[in-house]
Amino acid sequence: MRFFFFLLTWMLFIGDFAFAQDANRISKLPALLSPENRWVDSVYQKLTQEQRIAQLIMVAAYSGGEKYNQSSIDSLIRLYGIGGLIFMQGTPQAQALLTNEYQKTSNVPLLIAMDAEWGLGMRLKGVKDFPRQIMMGAMKDSGVVYKLGAAVAAQCRRMGVHINFAPVADVNNNPANPVINFRSFGENKFKVANYALQYMQGLQDNGVMACAKHFPGHGDTDVDSHKDLPEINKSIKELEDLEFFPFRHLINHGIQSVMIAHLKVPALEKNEKLPTTLSYNTISKTLRNDLRFEGLIFTDALNMQGVAKYFEPGEVDLKAFEAGNDVLLFSQDVDAAIERINKALKKGKISKERLEYSVRKVLHAKFQAGLAEWKEIDTTNINLDLNQLVPPLRQQIAENALTLLNDPFAVLDKVKRNAWDRVVYIGVGTSSENTFMAQLKKNGVAEFDYASTYSADKLADLKRKYKNYQAVIIGVHNMTGYPTQNFGLDEQEIEVVKALSGNQNSMTVLFGNPYALKNFCDLNGVIVAYDEAEETQLAAAKLVSGMLKAKGRLPVSVCPKFVYGDGVVSIINPLGEVSEQSRFGKQFKDIDSSRLVKGKWNSDRLLECCVSPNALGINLNVLDQIDDYLESAVEKGAFPGCRVLVAQAGKVFYDKSFGYLTSERKNTVDIQTVYDLASITKAAATTLAVMRLYELGKLDIYSNLVRYLPFTKGTNKENLKIHHILTHQAGLKSWIPFFKETLDTMKRPRTDLYSKTESSGFSVKVASNLFMRKDWVDTMWKRILESPLENTGRYVYSDLDFIFLQKLVEQISGKSLDQYLQQEFYKPLGLKRTGFNPRNNKVVQEIAPTENDDYFRYQTIQGYVHDMGAAMFGGVSGHAGLFSTAEELGVIFQMLLNKGVYGGKRYFKPSTVDLFTGKFSKISRRGLGFDKPETIAGLGNPCADQTSAKAFGHQGFTGTCVWADPEHDLLYIFLSNRTYPNAENKLINSLNIREKVQSLIYTSLGIANRKRQ
Repeated sequence: MRFFFFLLTWMLFIGDFAFAQDANRISKLPALLSPENRWVDSVYQKLTQEQRIAQLIMVAAYSGGEKYNQSSIDSLIRLYGIGGLIFMQGTPQAQALLTNEYQKTSNVPLLIAMDAEWGLGMRLKGVKDFPRQIMMGAMKDSGVVYKLGAAVAAQCRRMGVHINFAPVADVNNNPANPVINFRSFGENKFKVANYALQYMQGLQDNGVMACAKHFPGHGDTDVDSHKDLPEINKSIKELEDLEFFPFRHLINHGIQSVMIAHLKVPALEKNEKLPTTLSYNTISKTLRNDLRFEGLIFTDALNMQGVAKYFEPGEVDLKAFEAGNDVLLFSQDVDAAIERINKALKKGKISKERLEYSVRKVLHAKFQAGLAEWKEIDTTNINLDLNQLVPPLRQQIAENALTLLNDPFAVLDKVKRNAWDRVVYIGVGTSSENTFMAQLKKNGVAEFDYASTYSADKLADLKRKYKNYQAVIIGVHNMTGYPTQNFGLDEQEIEVVKALSGNQNSMTVLFGNPYALKNFCDLNGVIVAYDEAEETQLAAAKLVSGMLKAKGRLPVSVCPKFVYGDGVVSIINPLGEVSEQSRFGKQFKDIDSSRLVKGKWNSDRLLECCVSPNALGINLNVLDQIDDYLESAVEKGAFPGCRVLVAQAGKVFYDKSFGYLTSERKNTVDIQTVYDLASITKAAATTLAVMRLYELGKLDIYSNLVRYLPFTKGTNKENLKIHHILTHQAGLKSWIPFFKETLDTMKRPRTDLYSKTESSGFSVKVASNLFMRKDWVDTMWKRILESPLENTGRYVYSDLDFIFLQKLVEQISGKSLDQYLQQEFYKPLGLKRTGFNPRNNKVVQEIAPTENDDYFRYQTIQGYVHDMGAAMFGGVSGHAGLFSTAEELGVIFQMLLNKGVYGGKRYFKPSTVDLFTGKFSKISRRGLGFDKPETIAGLGNPCADQTSAKAFGHQGFTGTCVWADPEHDLLYIFLSNRTYPNAENKLINSLNIREKVQSLIYTSLGIANRKRQ
């Protein structure tokens, strides 16, 4: 669904709403552009003002249980024409029949939603549950999360459900959290963001709207918002760094809706009486304006005491709408809500345009859900259909998530190597046999003992009886997920586990919430199974028996002994024996050898966060050296700050920021920081465009330049070969200092060539309030064409080469270079912060400045290209001008590492990638557009000596580099603004900082230096 983005160009509304402040984002378009808009407009025009308000109301519907409310819902539909329902408890058959009935009754089709975080089994009897998010957070393979999202979407579609209020995007960093807890993917913001994205895409790729919740982040609370109002007392900087992080990630990748939490957050809302759900500052200013979210915004349930305790029905609906919410969820008094909002509209407190904005968004959502042609739900075999996808996915998740935290005395090895008649099982918290026990019994376990309670005498007897057994397996069963209940464990059960696990032959299996480990921080051997589903118990039995490898990693920290990322990963070697896995490269390929994208298995790897290096056998001491080295480099003034990202097989294992955006040390570098890539533009922009045209057969790299650029005819440039231009051996000058000719005798911009204001004659913006005369671009081209050729046939690195290539791309494609790249690469790759002239689209404070210019533009250069020539070409040039983040630049080069495929879409044939990234020149190290490692001893090397000869990349003048190494499946990105405040600072080069960091990365992986000729 892309209706949100269309809406913001469809509507023009005025008044006090947040988006009215940004007229550039809204333009008036004809109402009848498409079937979707014709339908939306026709429905909207037929509604009265009260009915339009009712479209924003979604009430709770129950198809069974004590709260069954068919007559009430039927009345609300008939009397008011409410916009939607959120189905709660009931059964599949009953809900499907009621949905059919309600849809037939409603004049405008109803949006149907469910709170189905772990599938429809969360609400409906007779439907099996999928695992909770915390269990999925233990997995390494995020592709399985996508599969779960797709499976839940299939359940929703089968039931006529259009919206799933999932995923939970909260970072649970408070173990005592009574609301989020096991509903989160864990405490690591990168994993939460990445796994929430996979869940979201699984839903949305398969026709169900996803909803990120609970903004601004509910993970660091210890009060239940169902009962009262929790408070998060953090600064804006802290919120942006942690709580906002997953939401920003999902917004940048197209999440279609967001749910607002009931929280007290003083940093966002100074009015102590307003929870975030009712806060204009939180919703309209922060979520809509600052984070640029353009989708549907839902309140959390308005019956929760976090908000209902302080405001009357009707009043709370009005305040929620005024704050910027689109849909009022769980409205407690529909009549009062409509009356209060309608009265505010009549008095002018709310503009009619504001109402129209949200109503049309809801109607667009309905059209996109297929409700313009609603089809009745077929109830035949509905339970069977809903359940068929659950067991295989439960099994796959269990086998990927089971976490062996430690086994210091090799108990599992003893189980595998000794006769089962020397193994005993003791069940805690259960009074009957279960699946785990039954499987162990099949294996021939000698003794069983289980009980819901153990007396002191019974416990003493067990300890004596089983003291000499080779292995004692202890299962902890029938747990709950809630910390307020101590996860269902009483003191006696805790003491039983501690007493039985005190010797060196025990292994405890915890069938529940990993936070329950707080009761067992001294255990010597423990497996976390996360839940007690049948598939999980079977997988746990296989792990104990040596028939399954351990893959999971603890998604949260519980106590000093058990922290995030812990887990003993094992492999099954060719002899069938289980052993601990420590080789980094093998482990990646073993765990995540493929990806599920849009329902298909692909061999391409997506760039994903994040893998704990500790979990992968990487030398952590070496990574610590990188930290120390870069912190020292910042202190020495090599650059104000930098970003380093390293990934192998698409998995990011080192992703850190150092220092500040400027030497004044006000704003720190973070994941959002946008850098001027300088000459990386040649590889990550211009060369990509050339590769595309070559592959399309529109460009012959062995042809002369004049074939594509007729204006070079009669000049010394007409016979230059394209492949010589790509390899910097066409004989062109290294650069021309165009700007010097445009300065007066005082070294200031000439008034006949520059203006402080933009006009038709002065339209080339080179910096803030500095516009160059438009026709001077022609003069620059005249200088290029008149320039002599030097050292033809020899390697001379030249910016002019790529200025010509830009012109060539534009001539053939018929588009400007930036437009062509956006269309062919950046937009399809999902890149939101990559492009030219970022000041037009990005928050300036997120862009690292490159220099305090005191020789040409006489201002701080921030968001304008640093390269003077590129600036005089309007910020878009073939040799410089591209801006990006470490993550997004990584996506481009991961696509190239994948031989031209990314996210299921092929951008290049493998042969094209091999041709351009391989060594092409016979007289230098260069590829076609890409730099390569130096292979000849004694010559300067632009990268670490361990880098393989197959590697390709580029450096940038501003202190940047990117290297992709196919031999080691390794990606290395280093971004800095070493030119700030002065480009004469060359410490990054004299100290070889980029190369040394890259060398340390290879050292941490155990990769030795490559021998040069």
